Formats: sequence, structure tokens, C-alpha cells
Amino acid sequence: MTQFFSAAGTSLHYELRGEGPLLVCQPGGPARPASYLDTLGGLERHRTLLLLDPRGVGGSDPAEDYGFAALAEDLEALRLHLGVDGFDLLGHSAGALPAVLHAARRPGRVRRLVLLTPTRRPIPPQDGEPGRAALARELFDGEPWLDGALAALEKAPTASDDEFPSLARQFTPVFYGRWDAAAQAHAFRPDDCDSAPEAAAGFGASPFDPASLSAITAPVTVLAGDRDVSVGLAAPAVWASWLPGATLEWLPGCGHFPWLENPAGVSRAILTALGTPSDPDASAM
Repeated sequence: MTQFFSAAGTSLHYELRGEGPLLVCQPGGPARPASYLDTLGGLERHRTLLLLDPRGVGGSDPAEDYGFAALAEDLEALRLHLGVDGFDLLGHSAGALPAVLHAARRPGRVRRLVLLTPTRRPIPPQDGEPGRAALARELFDGEPWLDGALAALEKAPTASDDEFPSLARQFTPVFYGRWDAAAQAHAFRPDDCDSAPEAAAGFGASPFDPASLSAITAPVTVLAGDRDVSVGLAAPAVWASWLPGATLEWLPGCGHFPWLENPAGVSRAILTALGTPSDPDASAM
């Protein structure tokens, strides 16, 4: 069975991939179907990945509330559905917000927590931090697509719903560590048509209090890409400072979707964060 009822009583869908101990995966976007996580660099050889479609996207039904606090309650509904005392949890990008809130609200229910290129939504610009455009120019100087991408990125906040998809196709390259065939296939995958604008718009409605994260008891690892224009290079350390005893690990050469640039390295890093030995063959890849 790959469906259960959300905290709001609506039907939510998830997919299981791989074998081994369970790892619940909360996708970002916000409001993207979890299928874009693929296998997180081959992690399915070591872990059973539970890829959860949030409310209103993919195979999951819509609901009235799309705030990340509501999505955190869905993680508790999932735990009860699975009939387990707790689980390991990974939140990618915007998925970090419901993940940390669930871990803070219910200490002991999350065994280990991994934040993979977590969103910078709740983090203001830091002193001396370059803006997104400046960082992109530093990282991608000389790329033929860069000027067009930055122009589109500047227009995006005031774009109409009709204009935004075209702009998004132009600025998307800056969110990858390198804009190659694998990145392009991932960026324009057909299953993203299952995303819902209303779910994305409602995601940020919940208030966020970093002080509440002091209640987290699970070991936490923040995995950050050093070519991640979406998050920047200062925000990961802020995340780590908010989380008791958190470890910050950098993924060299990686952007916002690091399993594309370095699948074996990302898989190893996640397994290490989960306290699981990696496959010896993976270290040679």
C-alpha cells in the first residue's frame, strides 16, 4: 500500500525504492513530486527510500493548508501509518522545513536527520555575503547561458503566471553545479507537470522560529553544495548553528541537486550521516 491519510484527512501518495532500513525523503520545490529525488545517487542499494509526494502534487490529493507546518504533521501521520516508533528522515531544499519542524515537535520520533542543500528561505542575507547574481557570476563566469539566466532571474519575482514558466527555463541552469545533459534532463523532467502552483504559494504561510529547533534530539547533518547558487555559501552554516550538535559537510563541485554531479559521493555522505557503512565499491567510483 502506497497511500495514507494526511493530518487533514486527504490521501497522500508515496513510493518505495530500494532495500534496507527505511529513509523517509521529504522533497522540496516547494511542492514538487518526490520523484525528482531519483535514487539520491544510488542510495537505494543500501536503504529503502520512501519518496513522499506532499499535499496537492504528484499522486497526493489537494488540501486547504499547504504550509510547511501542516506538512510536518503529515510526517507524523506517515509514522503512525507505518506503525513504527521512528524513522530516519531526509529533507531536500524546502523539504528541510517540515523535516526540522517534525523533529522538533516530536523528539525521539526522528532517529537521524539529514538536510540536503536546505533552503535559505528563513535565513536573511549574511554580512559580506554576495548576492545570488554575484555568486553565479563568480561560479559560472564564461558560460554562454549565464547572462540570459541572470536576466530571467531578475524578472522572475514580478512575472505573471503566464510569463514565469518561460523565465524558469532560462534561469534554471544556475541551480545546477554544471549544466550538462544530465542536468538538463533532470531540470525539464515531465513529472514536474504534476506540481501545483497553489501548493507552492501556500508553503511559506507557516511561521518559523529557529529557537524551536533546540528541542531536536536526533543527530543532524547538513550537506551543502559549494556551487549551490540557490542556497548560497553562508546559509548552510546558519542552519548548522540552529540545530543542536549539527555537523556541516560540504559537497565539492555540487549544486542544488548534488546527486547529479557526484552520485557516489552524495550517497556516501548520506550513509555516513545515517551511521551506515557505505558500499566499498562506491568509494572507488
